[in-house]
Amino acid sequence: MTHPTVILGAGLTGLSCAYHLDGERIVIEREAEVGGTARSSSHGGFTFDCTGHWLHLSDKKIRSLVEELLPGELLTINRRSEVHLGGMRTPYPFQANTYGRDPHLIAQCVLGFFEAREAAVRGEHQPPKSFEEYIRQKMGNGIAEHFMIPYNRKLWTIPPNQMAHEWCGRFVPIPTPEEVVLGAVMPDANGTLGYNASFLYPKSGGIGRLPRALELKLDVNVRLHNSAVVVDWEKRTVGLSDGTTVGYRSLVSTLPITDLVGMLRSPPGLIVAAAGLLHAASVTYWDVGVAGTNPPGSAHWIYFPESEIPFYRAGSASAVLSTLAPSGHRSYYVEVSHRRGTLCPVSTAEIIAGMRAVGLLGANEEPVVLRRTLIECAYVIMDAAYGASRATVLDWLGKHGIVSVGRYGAWTYDSMEGAMIQGRDAAQRVRELRNG
Repeated sequence: MTHPTVILGAGLTGLSCAYHLDGERIVIEREAEVGGTARSSSHGGFTFDCTGHWLHLSDKKIRSLVEELLPGELLTINRRSEVHLGGMRTPYPFQANTYGRDPHLIAQCVLGFFEAREAAVRGEHQPPKSFEEYIRQKMGNGIAEHFMIPYNRKLWTIPPNQMAHEWCGRFVPIPTPEEVVLGAVMPDANGTLGYNASFLYPKSGGIGRLPRALELKLDVNVRLHNSAVVVDWEKRTVGLSDGTTVGYRSLVSTLPITDLVGMLRSPPGLIVAAAGLLHAASVTYWDVGVAGTNPPGSAHWIYFPESEIPFYRAGSASAVLSTLAPSGHRSYYVEVSHRRGTLCPVSTAEIIAGMRAVGLLGANEEPVVLRRTLIECAYVIMDAAYGASRATVLDWLGKHGIVSVGRYGAWTYDSMEGAMIQGRDAAQRVRELRNG
C-alpha cells in the first residue's frame, strides 16, 4: 500500500510533523509509546525523565500549541544550576559567576576575558577554526582552561580543538564585560544569563505528558512496536520489522541520519562514505531515588568539569518539583558521555562513589531506586568532517524525496522546542514536494 507520507519516529519531531501535516500519513515508532527521549517513566513512586528535559519556548506558535496541549498544566520555573569545581559550587554559567572562588582563578578568568577583548580590538584574531579557538577568543584563556575546555571535553568526548564552533549560538552564552566583573565581585550576579534562565514543566507526570498530549491531537494512528528495516529509495518503499512493506511519496525520517543511510538499499558509495564520517556520543545515565528530601535551595542541575568526577552532569527532578518523588524522598539523574558504539567506562559503583564525593549522597545513604539506561545516540559530534559530510547526505536524501529532520535526523544540536519547529518545517517541505 502506498501512502502520501510515511513518518519514521514518534518523538517530538515526528509527532509535530504529523500534527502540522494534513492528508494521509502514517507514523512508525519502534518503542511501546511515543516521545522518544522526551518520555517519562515511573518506578517506585518516582517519576523520571530521560535525563533533564526542561521546556524553553520562544517561538510564539509552538508556545501556543504547547499551552493548548497542556492547558493550565505548565509551571514556570526559575533555573537553579551550579558548577562544581575545586570542591565548591557557584552559580551557572561559570563564565559570569566566579565570585567566591580562589582569587588567582578569578584573576585569570577576568583578566583573560579582557585580554581576549583587547586582542580582538587590535585585530589579532583570525576567524576561529575550532570550538576551542572560539571559546578563547570570546571568553579568554582563564575561562576556557578552568571550565569550558574540560567540561566540553567530558560532554562531547573529543577535545574542543577538534570541534566546529558554528553550532554554539544561544547554547553557549557569551557574557558582557559588566557581567564578568559583577560576577567576580558579587554573589549570583548573573543568575539569569543564558537561554535557559527559566523553563516550563508540567505540574505532574513528567515531560512525557507533552508528547502523549500531542499524540492525542493526531487524526492518525501511530504504529507502535514497529520500525523501519530497509528503505528502497528507488522504489520508494519501507520494509518494516513486522514483515510488511509500505510505499510512500514522501518519507520523513527522524532516525539518526547514519542509521537511515544504513537502511538504504544500494545507496551510492559517496553517501555511505559521507555518513561514515558522522559521529555521535552516547549517554549512559542513572536514575537514583533516595530517602530524604532535597535540602532547601538545591540545584536543579550541576555541571562537573573535573576529570576525577566520573559524570559530567547531575540533576534532580525532585528539586524542581517535589511531587516527582514520593513524600520524604528525592531523585537524581546522573550522566556519563562516551563515544557511540563503545561501552560506558563508568560502573554503577563509581557513580555512587562519585555522588558521595560531591555531596549528592550521604556516606550512609543507599538508593531505594537505581536504574541504568543507555541513550545510544545522544549528542551529535560536530568535528572537522561534520559540516561537509552532513550537507552531502542531507542534500542527496532531499533529492530523493526523503526529508531527514530532528536532532538526529538533521544531525544537529537542538532543544525540544527546536524539535517541534523542525517537525513543523518538515510538514511544509512535504507540502512543497506534493505540489512540486
